[in-house]
Amino acid sequence: MASQHPGVDVQSLRATFAAKPDTAPEPQPQEAGAGKYKRAKGQVVDAPNTLPGSRLRSFATLARAQWYSPLAHGALSTTRQAEILHAAAIAPPTDNQGVAIGRDVLSRSLVAHDPHTAYTRKVISSPATVIVGHVGTGKSSLLKTVYVLRPLILRDRRVVVLDKKANDAGREGEYAEVTRSFGAEPIKFSVRGGGAVLNPLDPRITGADDSGADPTAGVQVLRALAEMSGGRALDEWEDAVLRTAFAKTMSAAQIRTPVLQDVLPFLFAAADHAERRLSSSASERYDQAGISVGFMLERFLADFPGVFDGETSKNVQLNERLTTFDMSNLPDDGPAIQAVAALANSWLLGVVRRDYGKPTNFITEEGWHLVGGPYARVFQSNTKLARDLGIAMIIALHQPADIPADSVARAIIKSADTVHIFRQARREDIDAVVELFGLDADTRDTVGSLPQGQHLLKIGNRPEIRVEHIRSAIEVELTNTDRGMGGK
Repeated sequence: MASQHPGVDVQSLRATFAAKPDTAPEPQPQEAGAGKYKRAKGQVVDAPNTLPGSRLRSFATLARAQWYSPLAHGALSTTRQAEILHAAAIAPPTDNQGVAIGRDVLSRSLVAHDPHTAYTRKVISSPATVIVGHVGTGKSSLLKTVYVLRPLILRDRRVVVLDKKANDAGREGEYAEVTRSFGAEPIKFSVRGGGAVLNPLDPRITGADDSGADPTAGVQVLRALAEMSGGRALDEWEDAVLRTAFAKTMSAAQIRTPVLQDVLPFLFAAADHAERRLSSSASERYDQAGISVGFMLERFLADFPGVFDGETSKNVQLNERLTTFDMSNLPDDGPAIQAVAALANSWLLGVVRRDYGKPTNFITEEGWHLVGGPYARVFQSNTKLARDLGIAMIIALHQPADIPADSVARAIIKSADTVHIFRQARREDIDAVVELFGLDADTRDTVGSLPQGQHLLKIGNRPEIRVEHIRSAIEVELTNTDRGMGGK
């Protein structure tokens, strides 16, 4: 609090500034706490404007009235405090080459990124993208806006979505209405009949009619389906039987495309079709292995009638803009969803191999169906091929701590060069995120306390950016209502 300044000789000040109208008086010693002057008439004048050392302006009329004012009104400070007056400008964390995501929480500037654009510019080495976060933190809204709606505004872009969640009405998937708005119908699967069929032996999946495809792709798909159904990995005998049965099936196919049922006879009579001389004991074991795999695939067909037991439906086509595989009516228990996700992934690669040129986002909000389980190795192989075909594999996950340290899924996730990290609720998930994506240890508290709609964005080796995801009014309507996509 300012106190009264000790006595000042006003007449002396007048004489000084009358002689030197634009010069400051010599600084006078001040007592501690001095902060105000008194005019001759006893009225108080606020400091620091009248403290000694201020450059004063002299006017004859005001001088006679004993009024003086500083040339520039300032504030007392120190060099250390004044450093803030020269604060550095905070540069935007990204350029504008990409799809708008939101704004940087620190600088309030635009954050934009697109895996395809960044990969073309060699900012990242892989367009694969991972989104991790607890349920209800904003992952779904980010997927639907940044990786579906906004890219489709651009020329020559495609999006393929594995649509698992039902909308509020419960009759179809969240993306159904949006798919129709782009002039297409969702591809619906159902075990109750009337849905689409996806043939595991479709040439676009096995690569049978493509010399550039992986010749082992068909066997890998059948192996994954058998392991999904049996709940265990095949042993070496079963694997050998399956490879022989697949080769025989493809060789026996004449005019029509083979279907999964065509493999069964070559499995149940495996020894009869083995092109090798086997001892009686080996022949018996070989037959047993074939019967075992045959039962796995037979059960797979029986559990999900009308989904995998015929040629691929004609409506299973890659649309010009948005294609959705509606799996919302498939049972959550059992391998049906994982199988459709796996086959759709391989099918897409086969189609794009013949129709190359459009950057494509392949999206699943239930990424564990792809990166976990028997299909993980196939997906890992597909991810490498997808990069060359212009496909960005985009998956959303939660509870990353549940991923085994030595699993293929962990390797797939770590290979992603674009990562969106939303709030994690469990301490073990926070630790897993920091370790998986090489975050600074100090970010642990941030990851555990991010509000809904905010996340950390990590692009390649760059430091993570705290981003607030911004949606337009129409995007809010599309992502929050059952007429749109029903998500949060």
